[in-house]
Amino acid sequence: MSTLVKEYPAISLFVLAFAISGVFFAPVVAGVLPVGFAQLGALGPSLAGIILAAIEGRKGGVRELLGRFLIWRAGIQWWAFVLLFPIIAYLGARYLFNLFGGPTVDLSAFGPLYSVVPTMLFLIVFAGMGEEFGWRGFAMPRLQARYNALVSSIIVGVIWTLWHLPMYFVEGLMQYEMRLALGFVPALLIYMAFNIVNSVQHTWVFNNAKGSVLLACVFHGAGNAWAGYVGFRGSPGEGTAFTVLNGIIALIIVLLAGPAHLSRKNKRNVLELEEG
Repeated sequence: MSTLVKEYPAISLFVLAFAISGVFFAPVVAGVLPVGFAQLGALGPSLAGIILAAIEGRKGGVRELLGRFLIWRAGIQWWAFVLLFPIIAYLGARYLFNLFGGPTVDLSAFGPLYSVVPTMLFLIVFAGMGEEFGWRGFAMPRLQARYNALVSSIIVGVIWTLWHLPMYFVEGLMQYEMRLALGFVPALLIYMAFNIVNSVQHTWVFNNAKGSVLLACVFHGAGNAWAGYVGFRGSPGEGTAFTVLNGIIALIIVLLAGPAHLSRKNKRNVLELEEG
C-alpha cells in the first residue's frame, strides 16, 4: 500500500478523498440531508492527505504535512495577494462579462467590505483547511519531485475538478447551476479549465511561500468568500469571463516565473519520494 501511495500520490489522494467526501455528499445528492451537510465533504481531501502521509511510511511524514500550516513568514505581498486578489479577479470578470453584453456591475448592491470577514474565516477553515492539506500539502511536493511546477499544477487541477463531480447533482450549488445552464460536459470542462489556472496561481503562491499550507488555505477560503460577496454564481457568461481572465493571469505567471518552478527566486517545493 505504501508503494502505491509513493508511486501514484495524486491518484491515491483523489480516490481516498472522493471516498471520504462521498460519505457526506451521497445523502445530500439523494435528498436525505440538506445542502449544508455537503460542506462537511470539503474535509475529505485534507483527511485523505493526512491518512496517506501516514500510510506512506515516511518518518515524520504526518508531522511534516501538518507543520506546513505553521509556515506563515512569506512576506506581506503574498498575504495581500491571497486575501485581496480574489475580489479583484471576480470583479474583473463581472466587468469583462458586462463588456460582452452581461449585466451592469452595481457596486452599491454589495455590502460593506467588513461583512465578508465572518464568511471568509468560516471558509478558510471548512474549505481551505478541509482541502489544502491534501491538494497542496500532500500532492504538490510529491508531484513536483517528478514533474515541473506547471505540470504538477495541471495534474492537481484535474483531480481537484473530478473531486467536485458530486456537486453537479446537489441543487443549490454553483456546479449544479452550471450543469443546468450548459449541460454536464461543457460545465465540467469550463470548471476544469478554471481549476487548472487556479491551481497554477496556488502553486505560484505555494512555491514562493516555502510550501505554506496556511497561505493555501487562506487563498482558497478567501476566494470562495469573495465569490459569494460579489454574487458570483458561475453562469455561462460569468464562468467564461472568469476563466479567461484568470487564464491570462496564469499565463503571465508562467511566462514571468517560468514553468519549472513558477518562481523566479525559489525552487519548486519538493518532498523527495526516495527519502525515508
